[in-house]
Parts: sequence; structure tokens; C-alpha cells
Amino acid sequence: MEIISLVYKNEELNNLIDYADGFILMIKPFSLSYGSIDLDSSIDLLRKNNKKIIIGLNKIYHPSDIEGLSKLLDGYKGDDIYYYFSDLGACNLAIDKGLSNKIIYNPETMITNYLDLSVLQSFNFDAYQMSSEITLKDLSLAYDKTNAPLSYYGFGHKIMFYSKRKLLTLYSNKTGINMPLENGYLKETTRNDYIPICENENGTYILRSYVVSLLDNLDDIKFLKYLILDPNYVNFEDYKTVLKAYYDFNNKNESLEEAKNIIQSLGLDIHDGFKNNDTVYLKEELKNV
Repeated sequence: MEIISLVYKNEELNNLIDYADGFILMIKPFSLSYGSIDLDSSIDLLRKNNKKIIIGLNKIYHPSDIEGLSKLLDGYKGDDIYYYFSDLGACNLAIDKGLSNKIIYNPETMITNYLDLSVLQSFNFDAYQMSSEITLKDLSLAYDKTNAPLSYYGFGHKIMFYSKRKLLTLYSNKTGINMPLENGYLKETTRNDYIPICENENGTYILRSYVVSLLDNLDDIKFLKYLILDPNYVNFEDYKTVLKAYYDFNNKNESLEEAKNIIQSLGLDIHDGFKNNDTVYLKEELKNV
């Protein structure tokens, strides 16, 4: 299993380079969330350090985006360059260019069982990212049934909503209330959670309020090809500590107990998410029955 980190800025990459097997370079305007990555210098740095190079291309694409995507794929391809897609239509462009075996396909919540996975295997992608809203038991079953190369979300604020619409701008225009488009939070009146929300030129996305961490389960999911960690909406120094703990444990440089103690000392709001229990939706009138 390879530890893979998303990265949004060149200075982040410089600080994290020793603590992952590879990095997903989140670039404007092709990544759903992005910062300020210089692609050429980042690729050079990763090559010098013998790290896996993955370009983040995980937004939903409009037909007007295809020409730009095509030029990027033509300009950045090689035996050591991979691509992180969420839009299957956009994947087809890469497939037409003979790059299917360089694609890590992450349609967020769409691959939920081994039947979904078995259909997608015909694309011969490098890896398929299973939904984080299924149990680890179902994740293991999907692998047992298909033996497919799998990717999975191991740490961070998991995305739970994404729309191409500029929802915060629309709300501001309607109400006259100004609000930050980036690094903002939603607060429900009946709950204490602060829910991360961001609007950029790719639309609006909302993340779960809590952090998911699979450190306790790494020995059970060693069959994964990639484990993805994400620093978005996490204090960077805390994230650096987390990534190093994962990397050291995965490479047997640290015991599980040592890695757990390091992460627990950070005081992060970590929840199990769906890793042990299936999603259950109840109508309001049934919740108290």
C-alpha cells in the first residue's frame, strides 16, 4: 500500500515530501479544490525524490473545459505521470490518448460494491477509489470478489456535496448578505457542528464537519494500492504530523500504538464515519419510534 497525499501549494509539497510515497497535485482550474501549485517545479521535485506524480483533475467537466484538459494531457504525460479523475466522461479523453492505465478513478460516492467495481474494471484503470460511505467490510468484499487495484480515503474531511453552481454567490445575491467564498463554514441552528464549505470557479463543495482517520485499520486494508490523505481544512502542522505518523507506521518505522498516540495528542475531531456501520436514513417521524 502506498501513502498518497493531496497537496495544494508548493510550500506544502516542500514540507511533506519525505512523508508520503506520492502526491496528488491539486491545480487550478482542473482540480475541484486548488491552491497555488506550479506544476512544472512540483513534478521536478517529485522526480528528484522518486515520488509518484499524480495530477489532480477531479472536477466535473463542462464541454467548454475539454480543449484545455486535452492540452494539459498532451503536455504532461509520461511513464511516471498519473491522473486523478472523478468525471468518467473526462476519463474517456485520457483513454482516447492511450492513458487508461495512468488513471486513478475516484467518482466519490459512486463505487459502493463489487458489482459496480466489476463493471468498471473493463477500463483497465491504474486504480479505482471506493466510496468512503461504505463499511470496511464491504470494501474488503469488493476486493475479494474482483482483486481490483483499489484506492481509498484514509484521512481528512470527506466531501459530502458538490455542485457546479456558485451557491454562496447566489445566496449573497438573493439576501444581500456578504460571506467568504473560501475557507467558510456552515452552522445549523440545531447542531453544534461547523461544516466546511467553499466556492471557487469549479462550483461549490461541502465537507463533513469531522475528520475520518483509518490509522487503526491499516493492517486490515493492506490490500489497497493507495491510501489517500487530504490536508484540506486541517491545520497544516497537524496534518504534517498525521501524514508522517501514517507513513512511518506503514513503513514499519513506528508501532501502531506510537502512531495513535501522536495523532491523539493533536486533539482532532475524529469520527468513525461509515467504516463500521452502514448508512441508515430515517424519516423524521420514525426517529423516535
